[in-house]
Amino acid sequence: MKKVVLLAIALVISLCSLAQLEVKSNSFKEVPGFVNINPDQDYQFDDNDLPFAVIKVRTENITDKQRRELRFEGNGGTFIVLEYKTGEVWVYLTAKYADYLKISHPDFSSIEFTLPFDLEPKKGYELTLVNKPAVDEDIVKRLEKLENASNVAPVVVPVEVVEKPKTDVGFITVKTTPKGAYVLVDNKIVGTTPYLSESVSVGNHKISVRLEGYEPAAQRLEIKKGEEIALEFALVSENITEENNEVINQISEPMAVEKKEGIFSISPRNEVVFSKGNVSLKSSDKRKFTDNQWDKGDLIAFDEIQSVVDSVWFVLSSDEWKYLLTKRRTDSGIRCAKATVNGVFGLVLLPDDWKTTCYGIKDGTVISKSDWTDKLEANGAVFLPAAGYRFNNWEKSVGTDGYYWSGDLEDTPYLRFNDVMLSTSANVFDQEYGLSVRLVKKY
Repeated sequence: MKKVVLLAIALVISLCSLAQLEVKSNSFKEVPGFVNINPDQDYQFDDNDLPFAVIKVRTENITDKQRRELRFEGNGGTFIVLEYKTGEVWVYLTAKYADYLKISHPDFSSIEFTLPFDLEPKKGYELTLVNKPAVDEDIVKRLEKLENASNVAPVVVPVEVVEKPKTDVGFITVKTTPKGAYVLVDNKIVGTTPYLSESVSVGNHKISVRLEGYEPAAQRLEIKKGEEIALEFALVSENITEENNEVINQISEPMAVEKKEGIFSISPRNEVVFSKGNVSLKSSDKRKFTDNQWDKGDLIAFDEIQSVVDSVWFVLSSDEWKYLLTKRRTDSGIRCAKATVNGVFGLVLLPDDWKTTCYGIKDGTVISKSDWTDKLEANGAVFLPAAGYRFNNWEKSVGTDGYYWSGDLEDTPYLRFNDVMLSTSANVFDQEYGLSVRLVKKY
C-alpha cells in the first residue's frame, strides 16, 4: 500500500509539472475608455518615438512571484515595456509593428499568441492568461489503475501550488531622468535604471542612484510585505571634479562586467560571434584585428579576403547580412541602430539576447567611450565604424559611410550604411575597390 501511494504522489507531481500557459478563448478585446494615459514618456513612445498601445494582461492560477517572472516578446521592430499591477501585467508595445506576443515563464510552457487585429496607438486592450495544468492521458489512466488496484481514496490533483516565500519581501521600481543610473540598495549596487527589483526584504532601506556627471540622490523608505514602491529621481547635472570622478569610479567598479561575446543569428539555425574589431592587414601576421571596435582597420580589395579567412573565421554572405539586420528575432525587438561611439559614426549591432535595461539606444544615439565599454560592448554589442571605401589609393566617405564586403563570390554584393540608408543589396563596386572587412566565426 505504501509503495502504491508513493507512486501515485509521484504521478501527481509529474502531472503538475506539465502546467502550461494559455490565453483564455475570446478574452482578447479592445476596452472602450481604457487608453494609455501614463504620463511617463517611457510608457508612451518607444525608442524610435512610435506610440505604444497597452494590453492589460489579467492572470489566473499565477502567483505574484510567477507574474513578475513572466516574459513577453514581440516580433521584429516591436518594443515592449512592462508595468506590474495587482493581479495584472500591463504590456506597453509598439502599436505599428505588433503582430503577436510570445509569453513564457521559466517553469511553464511558452505560448505564441497572434493578435487578432491591428492595434491602434495609445488605445487599451485586455486578455486573460491562464496557468492551466496539462492533462496527460497516460498519467490519468495509471492513476485510475492504482486507485482500482489498491482501493485507496481518489487522488486529488492540485490546480496550483503556491510557494510561500522563505522571507517576507516587497518590491521597488526605480526610474531616473536621464536613464542609466546605478541603483544602490543599502550602498550595494543592484542594477541600472529603469530598475525593477526581484524582491527586497521588509524593513528600512536606503535607496540611492548615481550617474556620471550628475549629483547623487537617495531616499530612505520602509518596505512592507507584498508592497511595491515606485521611486523617481530627476538628476541634477554637476561639474565633474577629480574628487567626483574618484567617487564614480569606486561606485562603477563593482558593476564591472566581464566582456561577453554577443551571439547573433544569421539564419534560423546558425549563430555567430564577431571578431573584436575590423581586419587590419599586417605583413608579419596572417590576420590582425583592430584594438578598438571604433578603429576603422584597413580597406581591402575583394581578392585579399582570401588571405584573412580560414576554417574558423569567415565573411557573412549577403543573405546572412540581410537575415541578421532585418529578420532575426531578438529579446529586445531591436537588431541594430546607427550611432556615434567615441566620436565615430557607425552601425551598432545588438545581440539576440540584448536587454533594453543594459542601455537605451536608437538611431542617432551618441555613446561615450566609457558607456560603450561598460554597458554595450560588455554585454555583447558590436560596432561597425563608417570607414568609407578606397579606390586607386584614395579613401572616400570616411566617417560618413560604411562599406563591408560580403562573402559572395558572384557579383560581390556588400553591406552599406549611412545616416539615411541601410542596404545589403548594393552592387556598384568592382573587386579592386577597398572596403572594410569584419570576420565572424560560428558559435
